[in-house]
Amino acid sequence: MSMHDLEAFLRSIHPFELLSKAELNKAMSAMNIAYYKKDEILFSPSKPSAFLFMIIKGEVGEFSEDELLKVYSKSNCFDADALIYGKTQTLFKVLEELICYELDKQSFLALLDSNPAFKTYFIQDLANKIQSIKQKEYTTELSGFMMAHVRDCYIHTPTIVEKECSIMEALREMEVKRSSCIVVRLEEGYGIVTDSVIRKHVLFNDYDKHGCIGTIALSPLLCIEADEYLFNALLSFTKHAIKRLVVMDEGKIIGILEQLDLLSYFANHSYLVAVKIKKAGSIEELKEASEDFIHIIKKLHVKGTKVDYIAKLISELNAKVYEKLYTMIVPEDLASNACLVVMGSEGRKEQLLKTDQDNALIIDDAMDEHVYVPYMQRLTQTLIDFGFPPCEGNIMVSNAYWCKHKSAYHKEIERWFDTPTMEDVMHLAIFVDAHAVAGNSALLTGLKKEVFRRIEAQTTFMAHFAMPVLAFETPIGFFANFIANENKIDVKKGGIFPIVHGIRSLALEQKIEVNDTVGRIKKLAQKGVLESDFSGALIEALDTFLNLRLKAHLQKGTTTHFSNHINLEALNELELELLKDSFKIVNKFKKFLTHHFKLSMVS
Repeated sequence: MSMHDLEAFLRSIHPFELLSKAELNKAMSAMNIAYYKKDEILFSPSKPSAFLFMIIKGEVGEFSEDELLKVYSKSNCFDADALIYGKTQTLFKVLEELICYELDKQSFLALLDSNPAFKTYFIQDLANKIQSIKQKEYTTELSGFMMAHVRDCYIHTPTIVEKECSIMEALREMEVKRSSCIVVRLEEGYGIVTDSVIRKHVLFNDYDKHGCIGTIALSPLLCIEADEYLFNALLSFTKHAIKRLVVMDEGKIIGILEQLDLLSYFANHSYLVAVKIKKAGSIEELKEASEDFIHIIKKLHVKGTKVDYIAKLISELNAKVYEKLYTMIVPEDLASNACLVVMGSEGRKEQLLKTDQDNALIIDDAMDEHVYVPYMQRLTQTLIDFGFPPCEGNIMVSNAYWCKHKSAYHKEIERWFDTPTMEDVMHLAIFVDAHAVAGNSALLTGLKKEVFRRIEAQTTFMAHFAMPVLAFETPIGFFANFIANENKIDVKKGGIFPIVHGIRSLALEQKIEVNDTVGRIKKLAQKGVLESDFSGALIEALDTFLNLRLKAHLQKGTTTHFSNHINLEALNELELELLKDSFKIVNKFKKFLTHHFKLSMVS
């Protein structure tokens, strides 16, 4: 390999592209090519490492005792930690005869001292390393607006008045400041008065224009912090169907964020889709609006938007579709006496594409549940027509088991805990993720409280509840042999499910009411159940699995036949590295859960 080829090879390995030309030349002059036979031990806890290895050809396995943790292949480098900290807790063995470059320890440490960015990459924790790799992977795609904060957008000067101020005085001040609304100080907090509020009360209800403005102010205010991501402002606009947000900074109002200004910043039509849903006058129009979701997903994904953000936005839009469809199909007197809930990934606000339905109806005990049956049959069929496939497990409102009185659900919850079958455990897991999208949400709230009440001192039950995380093997060893299953890996079984269900189990045990997995992880870290660094690693690993799955699906160019399989041959080196590290995190999480819930004692 020529010096030019060697330089290109090194620059293709993250983070060597961060080195200057002079630093890279020093590295190349200090490197040697080495050959190792299969099954040779490169280094271990009892055999110190002397080199940083960069693979040209072959594979190396990292083992903890006899368990394979990770496989390194062409263009991978390892193991900086063994050089930096002077020790390792794992063993590195050649799986396929190895040809590699070796950079001696002294030269490697000298590079760390000369280049802070290079050093930062190697000394950060696994979660930050994954983030660093992702930043490199998506640098050419990442849109600036995803890093933008609310304060980066145009913020209108606020008009703030006391509640005793007359409407006319407030309007004059509003005109001087060229504001689009009036913020009113109330006895507790603030209220807001817009043009539409003034038209309603002054023009149509004959309210005295010289009367106190506090009487007509709407409260409470919907606010957002100036340092929040602008994307979260978009979520608020979409969720609440509003036109403006009050911007706060250290407890003070600093301005008004207008919907139109944000949309011009984003150049994204998700809010317009929300408006189409709201204005839909027929089921056909509602279906047409929901078909725009895939375009939003593609647009945001290609710009490098985190999958968690995309999922939350799409879930807000899906919830609006469910709510609108429910009001279109179910008569008002029936609709208000029941609660439509979504469960599973939709309930956790993690569903991106239209996978199978997981929904239920909770009916007030005073109502005749049989009256709802034809409407729920129609609702299920309409959702199928919208592109939501029927649930293979029949977890849908068209199934009488998931369409019944609140008291009937209450009895089921008792049975789930008292004499659970594996099916009951699955039903409880699904129900824990339930989220109300239409009707009387209090019906669900009461049942959720009952679940948390009954979880007290349920050590044995929790062990059985968490046990499914061990149902599927983490496919780390698969990287050593790409011929099985047509070079594909099921990222749901191997990665997504263990994280989602493991976190769900911990959240249930801790009575955490948050539904989404990332939110649950953060709450568990706050409670000290998970270490802060490891919680970050779990979030990054989950994002990797979801992102690669979404990318694979979008590349197929179809909105149907959703698959959880990733073709390893279609991944680039950085994506493979991300996937390997993410599975390593899953393995560590499984060990934590096994110890935490004493799963080794479950028969």
